[in-house]
Amino acid sequence: MRVIFMGTPEEVISPLKRLIELSDKKVIDLVAIVTQAAKPAGRKRVLTDPPVAKFGKDQKLKVLQPEKVSSRESLDELKSLKPDLVVTAAYGQILSQDFLDMPKRGTINIHPSMLPKYRGATPVQSTLFHGDTETGVSILFTVKALDAGNIILQKPFPLNGDELGQDLLFSCFEASADMLEECLTLLADSDFSGTPQDSTQITHCTKFKKDDGLVDWTQPTRDIYNRFRAFYPWPGTYTFFESKRIVIDSAFVVKEAEHGSFDRSMSSGQFCFSKKLKAMVVATADGYLGIKTLKPEGTKSMEAAAFINKLKSQGKDKGVFGES
Repeated sequence: MRVIFMGTPEEVISPLKRLIELSDKKVIDLVAIVTQAAKPAGRKRVLTDPPVAKFGKDQKLKVLQPEKVSSRESLDELKSLKPDLVVTAAYGQILSQDFLDMPKRGTINIHPSMLPKYRGATPVQSTLFHGDTETGVSILFTVKALDAGNIILQKPFPLNGDELGQDLLFSCFEASADMLEECLTLLADSDFSGTPQDSTQITHCTKFKKDDGLVDWTQPTRDIYNRFRAFYPWPGTYTFFESKRIVIDSAFVVKEAEHGSFDRSMSSGQFCFSKKLKAMVVATADGYLGIKTLKPEGTKSMEAAAFINKLKSQGKDKGVFGES
């Protein structure tokens, strides 16, 4: 089976590596990698390849980086490779029907949710934002309608409540690597068409924007923490102190057993330092959020203790977040 892989960010290198292994074993023939074009990056705006392009080139594989993959020129080049199957994972462009009609066996997509739950672009963020206790990976046939194709294979797994968005995204695509060989076996049967999604269970991803990272300290602790998990690393979680933005780098839910170790009369947004927890403790609607590290505007990331010591040097040992 002649296979083309399409993906862009670092997270999807895991399934690509598995396809390379299968190609080395002659299970498939990985004929090309398609990824996004190089873009200016950094202060000097140097043209930089996305992670998949860099990895593919390091492996001496054929790497294609069309500006628009569904253009006639790109389609002609891909058709010349005579692919049986295209595997996509966070590629980043909408595929035309002409593209989907190109590979003999079809195009399949790796999606980090248990479809039909969380169709769309932010399934991992949506999972954490809503505080779900389980997620999973779906590999499905790609059709024109968004994430609506028949399911080839799914793998659910539980969440412990502390996963961060970036880490969970890596975990999902790592899990997908183990699913690919079984998918290829299923697809070897030309009559296999997968399982239709249950239309009564469809949900869509929440759309997030940069301003969503602002903390509302009048919300419950778990809701604030789930937003922090979902928004790591983008758009990030932040608050204000004395009109300056404070980015929260690491946080945790303070257990009820720890509530007696500091001032329990604080109102939402007030904070102090807990020597026992070695962290700042911020009051919420129903408890406390702990902060280990933070990045005040215009400075580097620092330990919470360093931030509090700076306040003490100004004659303060506590304050209120949320003032902008």
